[in-house]
Amino acid sequence: MQGGLDLDRISKSFGTAHVLDEVSLTVKAGEFVSLVGPSGCGKSTLLRIIAGLETQDSGAVRIGTSSVDGLGPRARNIAMVFQNYALYPHMSAFDNVALPLAVSRLGLFERLPFLKYLSPRRARIMREIARDVATVATQLKIEPLLDRKPGQLSGGQRQRVALARAMVRQPSLFLMDEPLSNLDAQLRVHMRDELAELHARLGATFIYVTHDQIEAMTMSSRIAMLDGGRLAQLGTPAELYERPASLAVARFIGSPAINILPVSIDRSGEVLLAGAPIGVMLAAGNAPSLSLGIRPEHLRIASPGEAGMLHGTIRRNEHHGADRLLHVAIGGGEVSVMARVPQQAGEPHRFAPGAPVALICETPHLHFFGADGVRLVTEAFPSALLTAAQ
Repeated sequence: MQGGLDLDRISKSFGTAHVLDEVSLTVKAGEFVSLVGPSGCGKSTLLRIIAGLETQDSGAVRIGTSSVDGLGPRARNIAMVFQNYALYPHMSAFDNVALPLAVSRLGLFERLPFLKYLSPRRARIMREIARDVATVATQLKIEPLLDRKPGQLSGGQRQRVALARAMVRQPSLFLMDEPLSNLDAQLRVHMRDELAELHARLGATFIYVTHDQIEAMTMSSRIAMLDGGRLAQLGTPAELYERPASLAVARFIGSPAINILPVSIDRSGEVLLAGAPIGVMLAAGNAPSLSLGIRPEHLRIASPGEAGMLHGTIRRNEHHGADRLLHVAIGGGEVSVMARVPQQAGEPHRFAPGAPVALICETPHLHFFGADGVRLVTEAFPSALLTAAQ
């Protein structure tokens, strides 16, 4: 049942629009890899190429140990779960799940009305199909739903039926194209848990397309982010969050969004934000003007007299339950940052709009990007990128 995936320099254009540009990706058997990125970045097109629904202009696709270039979807032994479920409304849930088995195991004659009853082997095959459907129905807890039609099911129930139809064929690869996007927020969280548990139970290979980075972060073994048709970064959720390779990755991954701020470096190497030092030095050789990325949880309220304070004024205070998201104007209002701080008693007055506040950047969590948007890599600075300002 398991099968890995290898994409070698996949390119695809539609007329003059270049959708994919030499995308290479290797997925190990049993991995859960999410394809993420902004709308139009090519993730759904790449999934359709893997499935055999689109043909790449160049490059190669291997599933398991075999090349599948030139093979149709049925011959690739993959199963797709779509955003709209793609269930037949006139058929029961049982018949929807059983359909791929009936098509693969019964001949055309055995599927035709009236004539199908003349086949001496049809009854035996249908008993086998019913047994296989019952097995996946038990796994997904949809046994009571098998007699109902899709119109009689909730969104979450229809999604389970669509998953059962994919599972019943025991494919080498599961391809999922934004399968949770039509569900409400609460059900989406529940289905995320169910998908993660299903993947762990099956040990199968999942390729999952989503525009929701929270889905990707919570379920994936690794994330492949596409940007402008290219693979921007491939890594674990923690790697993309903690070490984004570019501004595009840093901005897409994380909620609330990362702060991207213009900084400059004076002659001594001290980093300045809105003209004020933030308490760090950059090693010699960096460009005089860079972008600084810092996530809201890595800006904290300063202690009195602490070095490297950023003085500002609170513009807005968002209550997020266990913590607050402060929108702060610094440098006379020319720069705005978000800081995520723990909720504490008495803070509604302390953090009221218009109140002054001093923030500290946690230096181990700073990200610097060059004019090309690429993260400054540590190879140029073997000991450390940042050193505490004296």
